[in-house]
Amino acid sequence: MFKFWRFTPVALVLALAVGSFAISYAQESRQEASKVQLPADTQALIHLNFRAMIDSPLAKKMGIEKEIIKALDFDIEFIAEIGFDPLKDIDSITIAAPGGGDMEKGLIIVAGKFKADKLVAKANEEAKNNEDKVKIHKAGDKTIFESKDFFPDQQVPMFMMIASNSTILASTQKEYLEKAFANSGSKLANKDFSALVEKLDPDLAISMVTVSSAFPSKAIPEPYKAIIEGIDSIIGGIGIDEDVTLQINVFTKDEDSSKKLKETMDQGMAQALGFLGLMAAQEKELTPVLEFVKSMKTSSKAKMLSLEGKLPGKMIKDAILGSK
Repeated sequence: MFKFWRFTPVALVLALAVGSFAISYAQESRQEASKVQLPADTQALIHLNFRAMIDSPLAKKMGIEKEIIKALDFDIEFIAEIGFDPLKDIDSITIAAPGGGDMEKGLIIVAGKFKADKLVAKANEEAKNNEDKVKIHKAGDKTIFESKDFFPDQQVPMFMMIASNSTILASTQKEYLEKAFANSGSKLANKDFSALVEKLDPDLAISMVTVSSAFPSKAIPEPYKAIIEGIDSIIGGIGIDEDVTLQINVFTKDEDSSKKLKETMDQGMAQALGFLGLMAAQEKELTPVLEFVKSMKTSSKAKMLSLEGKLPGKMIKDAILGSK
């Protein structure tokens, strides 16, 4: 089952604590995350500035665009026919979720420059020629396309709507997609979450924010339940200029919770370092991951825990492409 909560900042912070790694960058569209129209019940989001990732100095040095083209094996004639080039036309991708007891609910918002008429026409053609793979649903004057082939290894149907020349929406629940589109323009119901969204750093490639009411309490393993229940909100992200940087602030309900969270994360990173050290000895490509986790430092002050990290871009380039 596709669960949107797995993409919430909570999941990302826990992953970082055991050594996850991301390379990204953002320098354009200030306050872009707060301008993306979120469903009113959103309580957790991750916002990726895709355009800036592709255009970052590090990505240019590493030839990331060429690698993406090679990996995705684009059909040049096809994208020309629909007037859509993912590497040029996508600006950002936002994953928004209400969280809590609605773990399967969520909305993927793709913002950019699209030729909606061409995309819809091509999607209708695909649906007509592949009725067993693509189904059509109507939502007023809009069309919703249902398929299990939108993403690799997709296990459940995904519903997609080409909402306008600047927005594509997708969700695993058709009703949620329809409601989100119908209520676009509505204010966020959670005022605390709304205030945090306004504070997101626009210069981060991956921006993330969530509040405690979004946490999937029933799905949290018992050993970590007390720790997670002490968290009030999380905000921060990952960015890059010449170097990859990490900055996440976790606000807790009391000082004791902040101290306990710090101890847990320090223990998690210590375990991760041991594991990554063994892995990096066998696979040199993992050296940047190891060094990034080594650089991570936690600090606790009053009811806030901060997690910071930094990795030189040259180390990433040398590890992946080799020193030149």
